[in-house]
Amino acid sequence: MDNPLDTSPQQVARIAAKAQDLWIADGKPACGADSYREQAADLIGMERNPDAGQIPVDPPVPVGPDGQPIEDARLEDNLGNPGGSLNERDDKRETPFPTWQQAEKDLES
Repeated sequence: MDNPLDTSPQQVARIAAKAQDLWIADGKPACGADSYREQAADLIGMERNPDAGQIPVDPPVPVGPDGQPIEDARLEDNLGNPGGSLNERDDKRETPFPTWQQAEKDLES
């Protein structure tokens, strides 16, 4: 397989020819064919490697059925008390999970 970053004379000629074709297809604007070189290089790269970018990547967080990320409720513990909650005395946890220390202790036993 050829190096995709290769700037051989054949590759440069293909890009120039593709840029010329794009320029003509666009109605020969005053900017000239040289302004189509980057687009032509992208298209030729796609032609040379059509499967690039097709490998699926798992999202870093779980995703729900609606496509939105599902965040761990324990993250809310770090936000502190914003005030105005129903529990003004702060004697009740906002999330139904044990503390990290309690969870680690439960896992050990």
